[in-house]
Amino acid sequence: MATATKGFDGPLGKASAVVMARMNRDMEIAAVDALDLQPHASVLAIGFGPGVGVEELARRLPEVHVCGIDPSAVMVAHATRRNRAGADAGRVMLRRAGAESIPWPDDSFDAVVAVNSAQLWHPLDTGLAEVARVLRAHGSLVMITHRWAIERRCSPDAWVTDVAQCLALHGIETASSTKPFRSGPGIVVTARRRAGPPTTAPGA
Repeated sequence: MATATKGFDGPLGKASAVVMARMNRDMEIAAVDALDLQPHASVLAIGFGPGVGVEELARRLPEVHVCGIDPSAVMVAHATRRNRAGADAGRVMLRRAGAESIPWPDDSFDAVVAVNSAQLWHPLDTGLAEVARVLRAHGSLVMITHRWAIERRCSPDAWVTDVAQCLALHGIETASSTKPFRSGPGIVVTARRRAGPPTTAPGA
């Protein structure tokens, strides 16, 4: 898996899961708030960590089917325990995988959500292309990412521009903003997939 898991597996991963469940909760709730979901929708959570956002989706929207991927075996185990009832009922399905290779067919989901994981997608454009592949027409995308996590790699403005340009090639229109959260400012990207064909990349 190309997605980095350093710090999210082994004994350190177990400690990280506890911290993430507490510190990222408000971001997870904000991401669920931003999703525009109809009853019986299918949602994909990418990089679900300890599963707080998956739990919130399943609790708040009992008719929604939630799938999720995370490259960390520790996080998959934590999230599965947290969402045992939903998994046993067939409403929650969690798998170990990275954003660069989503294990579901084209047009599988009405919405995709990613909280503090997109900064770890390598390469970013491959992960975004995979999101576009599995997202249905008119489907929605919500990505919330710590600004400080992006700053470790590049300019946040440049990152937002790269995300918007890449998604536009796949027919997905984006908007972005910065909002305060308990663990620091977060960059919020919301997007909607158009029904028409995607824009052709220059030179393609």
